[in-house]
Amino acid sequence: MKFFQRTRFTFQLFLFVCVTKVKTDVSTVHLGEVVVLHCVHSIENFSMVSWTVDFHNKSSCYLSTLGNGTKESCKGRMHLDIDNNETSLRIHSGAVFDEGNYTCQIVNRSGTFLYTVALQVLAEPFVSIKIDENGNPECRAVGGKPAANISWTPEPSDDVKTRSNRELNGTTTVISSYNTSNKDVTCIVSHPTFTSPIERRSSKLALGAGGNNLILILCIITVLVLLLGLILFWKRSNLRTCLSMKHDGSAAREDPVVMVEEVEPYASFTQTMNTIYNSTYNLAEYKGAQRTRQTT
Repeated sequence: MKFFQRTRFTFQLFLFVCVTKVKTDVSTVHLGEVVVLHCVHSIENFSMVSWTVDFHNKSSCYLSTLGNGTKESCKGRMHLDIDNNETSLRIHSGAVFDEGNYTCQIVNRSGTFLYTVALQVLAEPFVSIKIDENGNPECRAVGGKPAANISWTPEPSDDVKTRSNRELNGTTTVISSYNTSNKDVTCIVSHPTFTSPIERRSSKLALGAGGNNLILILCIITVLVLLLGLILFWKRSNLRTCLSMKHDGSAAREDPVVMVEEVEPYASFTQTMNTIYNSTYNLAEYKGAQRTRQTT
């Protein structure tokens, strides 16, 4: 068994050295897309299929299938697909750091076939223009791969300052400031992902600023109206409370009259009863006195 494996390895090595056919191509994808790299050679009756990746950052990995066994050192988003006598390498959500050379190696009885794909990842930048803290037009191309190219019209002399910032995802942000008293200048941004250069005019910033100021004024007016409404509502509520308290006070002042009116019948009744009682008492005393006289 070991002798057979060694013999097959020697045979494959011989084929690789003596019968090697190499083909090279370039593949360009956009940032975030699914990348599928197809090997142009047929894998019919293959004895080994492998993909070797040499990244631009000097690191490398591989994925290979030999007989019924599969070996790989590329972890995560890379997968080796074999279907209908074809092989391909699939990358989920292509990133800038995936750039490099991808080599497909197929070994069969006819020889060893190599196919190398140079993968390039493009990222479309976001273009904007604003007025910086010094009052000058500032044009930005954010997150481009490769870095975007920024120019101005009217064409400046030495009054343009351009700087680039490397982002964490490998893209580049380009910032260009134009030191000019002319408020009507145009920023022109060129990039491989654009079908034509993108232009941004600084004269529109004044209109935008005016619109922003109008929105701010409307917001302030709205807040003031709301505050005025709240104050009027509060005053009206307090007025109602005061009127209610005055009404309650008036009712309280009127209660004694009602009580007097309610007490007066009782007082009249008591006075009448006292009069009757006194009259009865006086009559009894008078009759008593008459009896005493008759007896005497």
